[in-house]
Amino acid sequence: MKKVRKTIIITGGNTGLGFEAALVIASASHEWHVIIAARSQHRGNEAANELIRITGNANISAMVLDLSSNSSIHHFVEQFSKVELPPLHVIVCNAGTQFVQGTQMTADGIEATFGVNHLGHFMLVRLLLNQLQENGRIVVVSSDTHDFSKKTGMPAPRYANPTILTDPVESDRLLGNLSDLAKGQVRYTTSKLCNLYFAYELSRQIQQSKRSISVAAFNPGMMPGKGSALTRDYSPLLRFMWNNIMPLLRFVRSSVRTTKQSGNDLANLVLRGSVQSGTYWDGPKEAASSEESYNKEHALELWKWSSEKLNLKIQV
Repeated sequence: MKKVRKTIIITGGNTGLGFEAALVIASASHEWHVIIAARSQHRGNEAANELIRITGNANISAMVLDLSSNSSIHHFVEQFSKVELPPLHVIVCNAGTQFVQGTQMTADGIEATFGVNHLGHFMLVRLLLNQLQENGRIVVVSSDTHDFSKKTGMPAPRYANPTILTDPVESDRLLGNLSDLAKGQVRYTTSKLCNLYFAYELSRQIQQSKRSISVAAFNPGMMPGKGSALTRDYSPLLRFMWNNIMPLLRFVRSSVRTTKQSGNDLANLVLRGSVQSGTYWDGPKEAASSEESYNKEHALELWKWSSEKLNLKIQV
């Protein structure tokens, strides 16, 4: 049996895509220690115990991480630094949320979709970057919904100065008279565009620092069905369609996938021998993201604003 010598953190690893990816990674080799980062210790422990039961790999544990709370992120990093684990080799920024029942705020007063999907992961990665080993990897889970040309059924993102995106009142004003459902969906697709700005600028920053850490962005495709918690805020009718009707689309559209299928693709991206930094992966294949996602001015604006907001240095 291989000795445990690498640690991987998977945010939102207790359910859906993150759980399926953790399952494949833990099954592939016992040299990995898998950290399931979840908002609830109970749910995290349940997932970790289930993964241990299925894989026979005892090197799986859960830690509390609430990406909507700066203090929780700081606490997670402090606790992670104290526990005796193998060196950190991979961070998978997987957790994501979507609110369609009205505008929500994080514990720190940030519009919640932007706060969780972008700012929380930005903070987590920046605080852990010095602990990440050379030849390590960061995988940021984005979505093809960031690209309106893909006709995913979701509205186009509306990127604006982060001061607007982060402020619940200004964000509401930006989105005008849209319904709560439409506002929530636009905020989600915008956050997925921000994920790409973050991944690409992070890659550039790391390359400038001369460190050998690769950054990749990943599109899991649409994953309708009970395995995904993304629509937990939807109406009962829309949840029923998501769970029971829309999964049938995978037989006619390659962009519609199961959480198991995409979890396997995400795990394989983690386990690949080498990945060129600054690349975007559509399932198992490297691909081009939207033209807008390569906007360096927007990426740097978001990077600088996020760094200043969180009292972090601009350069990594």
